[in-house]
Parts: sequence; C-alpha cells; structure tokens
Amino acid sequence: MNERASLYLSLVLNLLGKMRNLFTLDNCDIKKLKASKLRKDYDAVTRSLLPRALAEFYNNYGFEAREEPDHLVTMLAFMAQLARDESQESLKAQLRFLNSHLIPTVKYGVEACPSLKALLEILEADAEEVKKRLHV
Repeated sequence: MNERASLYLSLVLNLLGKMRNLFTLDNCDIKKLKASKLRKDYDAVTRSLLPRALAEFYNNYGFEAREEPDHLVTMLAFMAQLARDESQESLKAQLRFLNSHLIPTVKYGVEACPSLKALLEILEADAEEVKKRLHV
C-alpha cells in the first residue's frame, strides 16, 4: 500500500475514534458529517441527490459503500481505495473527487465542526500533491 492510501485509511480511523494522532473531533457529532447535510452551496433538492450521485461515482471505480455514500468516513474510505492506484486515470479521478466532493464537504463541515480544519488542510495539501503528479 502506498503512502497516500495509508494516509486516507488513517483519516478514516481518526474519524472513527480508533486513532487520534492526526486531528480530534472536539464535541462534533460524527453522524452529522454528511455531504447532504453540510453542503450549503447546493439547494435542498440537489443535496438530497448527493448520496445517489456519490454512489454512482463509487460504482464507476469498483467501490461499494457499506455505509451512507455521502458520509465523510465513506468518502475518505473511497479515496483510500482510489489512492492505491497511481495511474494517471486514477489520479485524475482522485483530483476530481477531492475538488468536487471531499474538499467542499469538509469546508462546509468546518462551520459545524471547527476541529475539521486540520482535515481540510490535509486534503488541500493532498490535492496539490495529486496536481504535481499530474503535472497540472
């Protein structure tokens, strides 16, 4: 497993409370960390469609969500799987997912849970790393 895939697995474990070395969720309800609840840049109807859109994105890359597709833990687990593949096609999908779904969800999540700021910084730094690998 490569370093980026390991990073995303660590982020999942961190959110689930199994590991606390990357950031803490001070008084945050993990159950509420869903794109369909957090994304204020979409109207209510569009937010309600996010779980289905994310599930389709996952299916396109052979990932089956065991939990709610729009939950932050599921989104990070998907990135862990994608990050295992360092091909150009996979890197493009990773960057698209980071920029279209994961980073915006966490940005809005910071409003509800300020301790997610550290996670946001990690994701933004990773997006920059992916851009470098893609020579973008």
